[in-house]
Amino acid sequence: MSNTLIPRDFPPLVVGSVADAATLRSLLLTEQKPDSDMLELRVDGLLRDMNAEELASESWEMPMLLTVRTQEEGGLYPFTDTQSRAEMALRLLPQAAALDWEIAHLAEVPHLVEAAKKAGVPIIASAHDFEKTPSEDALRKLEIRAREWGADVVKFAFALNRAEDMQVGVNLLRRAAGPMAVMGMGALGPVSRLLYAQYGSCLVYGYFDNAPTAPGQWSTAQFRAALTSLSLCRG
Repeated sequence: MSNTLIPRDFPPLVVGSVADAATLRSLLLTEQKPDSDMLELRVDGLLRDMNAEELASESWEMPMLLTVRTQEEGGLYPFTDTQSRAEMALRLLPQAAALDWEIAHLAEVPHLVEAAKKAGVPIIASAHDFEKTPSEDALRKLEIRAREWGADVVKFAFALNRAEDMQVGVNLLRRAAGPMAVMGMGALGPVSRLLYAQYGSCLVYGYFDNAPTAPGQWSTAQFRAALTSLSLCRG
């Protein structure tokens, strides 16, 4: 699975994000394969309606990205501390094809990083800013820190308040030291995600069943169609 996270020129992997039990159950019940390369299991959202035993007992027919998000970076469940989140991630790690963990808390969970490495599960180290686009220098420092702490992929998501903000993501991708995913949020989010895909962002996140998990997402089907059209233009 880790090889699929190595950036390709184009297109990126389409990740379908699920944060509510109703959407997850509809995906599990349908015979049609979801229109994505990977399923992001937003455990922080699913725990509002499901318990850990239910999640651990499911079998996933497609690669599953495990995300247990903290509330300050958009998480939906009030975990009491980092270690309780880490325990949940460790419990579900055997089912995961990849693990997303915030850069801000990556150094606090060396046992989780070690377990993921031992299991061959790539770590996507992420950072989110829902208000603004951080400076390129600040994000570059976060990238360096994340890779030092064991990140296989570095992921940045930030609010775009003006068109000029999109250039920050382009610059990051041009100078990335390794696999990177970049996405904008807000009104400019959708167009930015297609732009960043063309500059080497290795992942693009969409949603299923009219249930977006972040501002600026398209559905996975819309992203797939747009990336196909861009592939034809590039060809």
